Amino acid sequence: MSVNYSSSQINRHQSVTWLLVVLTGSVFFIELLVMFFLDMLPPIPKIATFLLDSAVLSMLIFPIFYFFVFRPLLQNIIDLRQAEEDLRTTSVAFESKDPILITDAHANILRANKKFLNFSEYSSEEIIGKNSRIFQSGRYSKDFYHKMWQHLLRNGYWAGEMHFKCKRGHISPIWVAITAVKNDQQETTHYVAIYNL
Repeated sequence: MSVNYSSSQINRHQSVTWLLVVLTGSVFFIELLVMFFLDMLPPIPKIATFLLDSAVLSMLIFPIFYFFVFRPLLQNIIDLRQAEEDLRTTSVAFESKDPILITDAHANILRANKKFLNFSEYSSEEIIGKNSRIFQSGRYSKDFYHKMWQHLLRNGYWAGEMHFKCKRGHISPIWVAITAVKNDQQETTHYVAIYNL
């Protein structure tokens, strides 16, 4: 069984490894400097040597820990709070007055808001994981869908009127706007369809 790691997991692993190497090397190097400095001093009691060693080592190590550990950790906490706030805002926007459907890059349904479920007459369990083709009315040719997908893939956006088939077979014309969601590498990861009743 082979295990595939994403580039972000590999980068994170390399970052943690590099951080540990830098911290370990820094502590070792600073301790060498402290020991060298203490050897240059006139003889003092052993307890005073230990206290001085600890104080100097702490003073020298603190900036390293601050820049390599505390500061990135604080930034991660700030980023996490921002992400939570963005998620709350997105959740409110998702439950808007318009039906919204989210699919993966292959048009398999991942999520639908309440308005979409009411409009389509399906429950969430009935459509999650299925392809969005289940809503096709049969009134359009393969050429229509081919042109629609070509436009969507080329421009990242398509809008137009479609005939939508509900669960009970009722077909109604509806305006739909489909937008491609892309990652940092400009690869399409999701599609968001917003229907205008």
